[in-house]
Amino acid sequence: MSTTKLFLRGVADMRRFPLPQLCTLLTVCMVALLAGTGLLILHNVQTEVLRTQAQARFQIYWKVGADLTAVEAQWADLKRAPGIAEVSTFTPRAALSELMRGLAPRTSGGALTGAEGNASSGEDFSWLEGDNPLPATALVSFNIPPDEQPEPWMGRMYARLKGLDGVEQVTYNPTQLTLATGWIALVQKAAWPALGFFALVVGLVVGNTLKLMMLARKDEVEILSLVGARPWFIRAPLFANGVVQGLCGSLLSLVCLKFLQSWLRSVLDVPPLFLKVEFLPLWQSLALVLATTCVAGLASLIAARK
Repeated sequence: MSTTKLFLRGVADMRRFPLPQLCTLLTVCMVALLAGTGLLILHNVQTEVLRTQAQARFQIYWKVGADLTAVEAQWADLKRAPGIAEVSTFTPRAALSELMRGLAPRTSGGALTGAEGNASSGEDFSWLEGDNPLPATALVSFNIPPDEQPEPWMGRMYARLKGLDGVEQVTYNPTQLTLATGWIALVQKAAWPALGFFALVVGLVVGNTLKLMMLARKDEVEILSLVGARPWFIRAPLFANGVVQGLCGSLLSLVCLKFLQSWLRSVLDVPPLFLKVEFLPLWQSLALVLATTCVAGLASLIAARK
């Protein structure tokens, strides 16, 4: 009998033991779903870290009393600068308004109280509008060029921004890049042990389940051996069984993972989190299916040999 017919016979024999097959399928699906969830978390963490690592943020403070016309012209130049990602600007008056809004007391319902309440609490700074001590500020985010080292590039950009006319102070946090790099290294190191653990669990589950199934078919296997059937004639159907279980279980786990990703996105993509949970890229989805199928097939082959 050809190998193809042996594989087809193994697939057809799955109908003879529906309950053990269903239990094996659900178990493989659950294990693959657990591995897929881990990959989903690692992928989104790495995506978020890479997004923040690729940007450098600077807080620019102009001198108090600087000419707003000249400052606004500099803001317009910054918005047209190469590699600019985002520019948020605050005039002294806008900064004072934000300060008053942040310090204003709230009612039990969360609404702001009126000006009388601010004045009575000593938090009404409207009298400063004629002599505002706050400077014009800007929060600027740049996309770091991929061919540049982050820290030297940020140092050069810092010197460039500090040299703008009327700028008194420029701040940025270089440790953010170091933290992001550390996160990426941690994610990459954690991926392979997680995949290895997943492969081990799938192999143990499928292998032990097939061993239990072979106990039910012990008499059939012994008869085939007594009549002179070759080992591959006995093992090929069991190997096909494991491959089909791994393929179907991994595909079913991807469907469940898609529902989980959609639910997480609807829950987390709201204020103030705004976390966009993305699904696994195509190559990771294919790798999950291929790995589950191969491990299940290998486990069934080893179980059949014993």
